[in-house]
Amino acid sequence: MQRALLVIDMQNELVDSLPAQRRSELISAVGALVHRARARGTPVVYVRHNDDGPLRLGTPPWEIAAEVAPRNGEPIVEKQHADAFVETGLTEVFSVRKIDELVVCGMQSDFCVDATIRGALERGYRVTLAEDAHATYADGGKTEREIIDELHRELRGRSVSLSAVDAVHFEQPWPM
Repeated sequence: MQRALLVIDMQNELVDSLPAQRRSELISAVGALVHRARARGTPVVYVRHNDDGPLRLGTPPWEIAAEVAPRNGEPIVEKQHADAFVETGLTEVFSVRKIDELVVCGMQSDFCVDATIRGALERGYRVTLAEDAHATYADGGKTEREIIDELHRELRGRSVSLSAVDAVHFEQPWPM
């Protein structure tokens, strides 16, 4: 069995809505994970949200940010729900690759990232959240930092590992 990097909703509309400095930090962090995973032969799996609004299939806002875009052959799972496992082929993508552990990063911490982590745990995956490679927006009187800190506390209670990007390691996959 092996680990995969799961990149959630790093779409133009979502990342471009972050303040410029925050966008740059997120792209840098996710880019570092993607680069290291590829260098070690770890599968990189992308999730992309589709809706009838700004994330409409085939439009520029729907596209994955160019700085962290998938390479040919890297799977992209299209979704319409916050949990990337609901009504998608994500479980099959992982099953074919014998993946049992996920490193998660992307957008939006308190929605799709959280919901997908919950979905992964329900399905028996081990999960590590790259704690400095996900982002969200201030909401309901809370800052982004407050929302993220609250999420991190909740995830620790659900047996999710939290790791700084620099501490995430991808081992070479075992020969099959």
